Amino acid sequence: MPHTTPLLPPYVHPPAWLGLQWQPGQLVHTRRGPRYLSRAVETPECREAMAAGVTDFSSLGLTNGGNAGELVLFWQAPDHDIAAVQTAIDGIPARVAEREAERAAAAAERRAREEAAAAAEAQRIADLIARARDEATRSLNDRRWSWARRVDVDEAQGLLQRPDLDVADATRLLSLVERASKNVARSEVKLATMHAGERSLAERPEIRTLALEAVHLITADDADWATLENNRGWSKSSTIDGHVLDALPELNVAQASHALRLLRIHHKQLPRTLVEQMFALA
Repeated sequence: MPHTTPLLPPYVHPPAWLGLQWQPGQLVHTRRGPRYLSRAVETPECREAMAAGVTDFSSLGLTNGGNAGELVLFWQAPDHDIAAVQTAIDGIPARVAEREAERAAAAAERRAREEAAAAAEAQRIADLIARARDEATRSLNDRRWSWARRVDVDEAQGLLQRPDLDVADATRLLSLVERASKNVARSEVKLATMHAGERSLAERPEIRTLALEAVHLITADDADWATLENNRGWSKSSTIDGHVLDALPELNVAQASHALRLLRIHHKQLPRTLVEQMFALA
């Protein structure tokens, strides 16, 4: 690269920015026009300022040079604004502080979001566990008859006794409650379909009233939910249907047809007069 030692202005010896001690400049012809090139050994202050990354030093005319980058080069244009370079360098601490403040604010916002997300997740889990406890407790207390399998009851009761339920436990509890609910739903679908053999009796309003009365009597004796073989209450195969019928305020024809079918099986538990009133015309 051809160069000559400058003899005339506008060459100005650069200030000792960041502790840099400049050698005399040389005139160099570059693709961007003539430049006075000055060299200085890099100082720790300069290295730190360049590494901060808050100022485009190349736009100021300052670059690294030398094989190991131990030199700093200043490419001074004939009309170079030395004062603007000084201002940019003097502003580095403020820009670094501003950037660090922005980073700190972003980090604080990120932590806040993470903490909020963690709190929301913890609340979701707490709500899930509370809901599982509540639904399982209510189902076992109010609709124990809908739990067709004893093993399900034992498992649910075991889970409810744990003081430290986790998500997996809560999910399992809810699945057991859902299974019991599905038992009821299947029974309701079945009871909504006419049992043809009892249709003629079920169509009579007075018989439907007697049938519901009889269902109440047998259900009242089904305190064990068919878990004991004591000839009292409903059987294992009829307890869910019996309790679903018992919860109804009145029976329609289809429901009454199923009630009558079940009552024929359990008629020995009913007062004889009630049985005769229901089935005398059958």
